[in-house]
Amino acid sequence: DRLDAYRLFVRAAETGGISRAARELGLTQPAASRLLGALEDQLGARLFARSTRSLTLTEAGGLALDRARAVLAEVDGLEAAVHGLDRIPTGLL
Repeated sequence: DRLDAYRLFVRAAETGGISRAARELGLTQPAASRLLGALEDQLGARLFARSTRSLTLTEAGGLALDRARAVLAEVDGLEAAVHGLDRIPTGLL
């Protein structure tokens, strides 16, 4: 799911590591790497410069990070605004 990929991307950027972000989101490290790879393929750009010791954002990654945060904030706002609007009243009337 694209939103899951955005969440993983943002957490990896914030924590500085794919493994840590994966653990926080309940993913295995290989699954997280595949998800990020698929996101990079969809976007047509490398988001991170990876080495055995570090993970840094590329220029494209920096631009994508701001947009991904905005997308996730919009989704969270939508869910908060709509949550419970169709509830059927219960209790004494």
